[in-house]
Amino acid sequence: MYPHAFGDTPPPQRWRLLAVATLQQAGLTLVRFGLPALAPFVRADMGLSLPQTGAVLGAFDLGALLAFYLTGVATERWGERHVMAVGALLTGLLAAAASMAPSLVVLTLVLAAAGTGFPSSQVAGSHAVLSWFGLRERGLAMGVRQAGLPIGGLAGAWLLPWLATRYGWRLALLVAAAWCAAAGLATWIGLADLLRVGPAPEPPAGAAPSFVEAPWRFVRDPTLVLTTLTACLLAAGQFSLTGYLPLYMVDVFGWAPAGAARLLLLVHAGGIAGRLLWGWISDRLLGADRVRPLALAAWAASMSAAMVASLAGLSPLPTLVAGGAALLSGFTMLGWNGLYVTLLSERAGSSAAVMLGLSMTVLYLWTMLSPPVFGWLVQHVGGHYSLAWWAVSALQMGAVATAAGIGRVLAGTRAGGRLRAEVR
Repeated sequence: MYPHAFGDTPPPQRWRLLAVATLQQAGLTLVRFGLPALAPFVRADMGLSLPQTGAVLGAFDLGALLAFYLTGVATERWGERHVMAVGALLTGLLAAAASMAPSLVVLTLVLAAAGTGFPSSQVAGSHAVLSWFGLRERGLAMGVRQAGLPIGGLAGAWLLPWLATRYGWRLALLVAAAWCAAAGLATWIGLADLLRVGPAPEPPAGAAPSFVEAPWRFVRDPTLVLTTLTACLLAAGQFSLTGYLPLYMVDVFGWAPAGAARLLLLVHAGGIAGRLLWGWISDRLLGADRVRPLALAAWAASMSAAMVASLAGLSPLPTLVAGGAALLSGFTMLGWNGLYVTLLSERAGSSAAVMLGLSMTVLYLWTMLSPPVFGWLVQHVGGHYSLAWWAVSALQMGAVATAAGIGRVLAGTRAGGRLRAEVR
C-alpha cells in the first residue's frame, strides 16, 4: 500500500521525476564536488595556505547553510519544480562569476552566494521522492537521487582536472557552471506538467508548523535531533575525504595534482554504489528499517578513515593500494546520505521539506567547518595528516552511538504506542 493518494498502483511518472531530480542533483554537485578536484590548482595559482584552501572549499557550504531553511519554506509554498530549477540556475550563474574572481576574498564571497542554490536539490528533490514513492521503494529511490552527488563528483573528478591542467582552473569551473545551469533548464522543462508533486505521505496529527514554530518542534523531537547529529558526524568524514584526499596524495606522497585529483573518480564511484546498495538493503532486506543500515554504514566509515590514516606508513604508496582505498572509502563514507534523508523525512511527515531544511542547516554548518578545521589540524601538527584522519575515524564511530540512540528512541515510541492502545 502506498502512503499517498495515488491508490494501490504507483504512478508511472515517479520514474521521470526521479530521473530529473537525479540530473538536477548531479548538475549542482558538479560545481560542489568539482571544487575539491580543482583545489590543488587553485592553491597553486593563488598561493593559498591549507586553511585558506579550506575556506574556499567551505564557502559554498556557507551559502547552502544560510539557505536550507528558507528553501524548505519555499518548497512548501511554490513547489518542487520552481525551487529545483531556480536553484540550479542560480548556482550555475554565480559559479560562472566565481571563475572570474580576481582575489581570494571575491572568490570566497561569490562561491558562498553560489551555494545558496544547492539546497534546492537536497530539500525539494528529496521532498518529491518522499511524496511519489512508497515505503518499500523509497530507500532505493532516495539512494538513486542521492547518487546524483557522487555522479556529479565523478564527472568533476574526471573532467575538471583535465581541463584545469590544459586551460586553467577558471575555465574548468566555468564548464561546471554551464552544466549546472543547463540542469536547471532541463528541470524546468522536464517537470513542466508537474508544477507541484502529488500528496505527501500521511502526516502526523496536527497542523503543519509555522515558520517560527518549526524550529521549536524540531528540537523537541529526539529522533530528528539524533538523526541530524548522526549525519553531522558522518559528514565530517565525507567532506574531509572529498576535500583533502587529493592534497594528502600531493603533500605526503608527492603525487602530481592531476593524478591525485583523479582519485576522486574512485571515491565517487564507490559513493554511487554505496547509496544504491544501502537503500536496497534498507527496503528489501530490512523491511524499510533505516536505522540499522545507518549504524552499519557509520561503523564501516570509521574503519575506512582508519585505513586512510594508515596509508601514511607506506612509502612509496602503490597506485593500486591508493585506488582501492579511495574506492572503499567512497563506498563507506559517501554511502549513508540517502538513509539519513529518508529516515528524517519519514519521521517529519507532512513537515518533511521544512524539517529537512532545518536539519541540513545544522548539517551544513558542520560541512562548512570540516575542511578548514581539518586543514588547521594538519598544519598545526607539522603537516602530518594521520592524526587528522584518526580524528575523522573517531567521529564516524561516534555516529554509530548516535544511530543506536535513534533505534532506542523509536523502540520506546513504538512501545509507548502499544501501551496506550492496550489502555484504550
